[in-house]
Amino acid sequence: MAAGPEPHRSQFYMDPNNLDEELSKIPLFMSHLPDEENETLQALQSLAYDGTPEEIAENFKNQGNDCFKHGKIKYKDAIDFYTRAIDVDCKDNKIMEACYANRAAVNLELENYGRVLRDCAKCLELNPKHVKALYRSARALFALDRLDEAHDCCEHALAVDPDNAIVKDVKQKIIKRKEQVEARKQQKEEKERQEKEKKERLEQAFKDRKIKFDIKDREVREKANIELDPETNTLSWPVFFLYPQYKESDYIQSFNETNTFMDHLEVMFEQRAPWDERGEYTPGNVEVYFENNQKLRPSIIKIGKKLPLGKILSLDQYVVTNGVPSFIILPKNSPFKDEFLKKYKQPQ
Repeated sequence: MAAGPEPHRSQFYMDPNNLDEELSKIPLFMSHLPDEENETLQALQSLAYDGTPEEIAENFKNQGNDCFKHGKIKYKDAIDFYTRAIDVDCKDNKIMEACYANRAAVNLELENYGRVLRDCAKCLELNPKHVKALYRSARALFALDRLDEAHDCCEHALAVDPDNAIVKDVKQKIIKRKEQVEARKQQKEEKERQEKEKKERLEQAFKDRKIKFDIKDREVREKANIELDPETNTLSWPVFFLYPQYKESDYIQSFNETNTFMDHLEVMFEQRAPWDERGEYTPGNVEVYFENNQKLRPSIIKIGKKLPLGKILSLDQYVVTNGVPSFIILPKNSPFKDEFLKKYKQPQ
């Protein structure tokens, strides 16, 4: 380090190692308005308020325009300058129109659509034929999917300037989006209509067959995929086969009402089930039952394996729980079957 007194430094001295930071403190080179106080800037700002309100507003508007041209990095400053211009008691409507319309332009880039619409509304109060305000309103409304209003703004703008290509382009985009929305709406309505008709046909099929339901879980009932074939007018049901001896079950996704229980038992037990310890569960060695809970005391009813599902579901004693019929499968001549059936015979 050199000895002796430090050399005299000018008030304009800048540290060469931090030149960017030093320059940013000078108003001419500022990239944004500082949050902290800056005496030089305050002096310059006080000069900005010299002149008539119209001159002051025009000055702020021009500064806002310069910031806007610099892109996104200066958008915040542009909004600040336009706001200062608007806050001046300026009587020149042309300047005020421009400030509202230009601030709307900045907010449009920032996707602040509510602010865009508010500023455009203020501009249009001053001049209902301001094409740029109508155009920016249309774009903001389009972004918010308020398509009818957006289209109306384009129509008003084109009434003033029929050859405005930019407005025409936005109008075409709005029309295209409206067509897409209308197409989706029609598809949704058609789907709902078909689903409603399908449900009505199902309900009529249940009524014709005198099938009774006990809905304890509405969600399960809605998910139960009961299908009506319009060509054969037959119902197909999801069905559970329950094996209480081993606490096992099989789920048949589509059991047509014309199929017999034997039809499905032959498929189920074509090979020995992995849980069937004694090999008792074969099509010829099992019996089919259903539980009747309509009275105070439950009972169990045996049904023939060669009967079709539809005939059983139409019995007075059968009630479909939550849209999924279930049946109990027991092996013939087994101690478990005797014990299982005994509990239905004992007083409850």
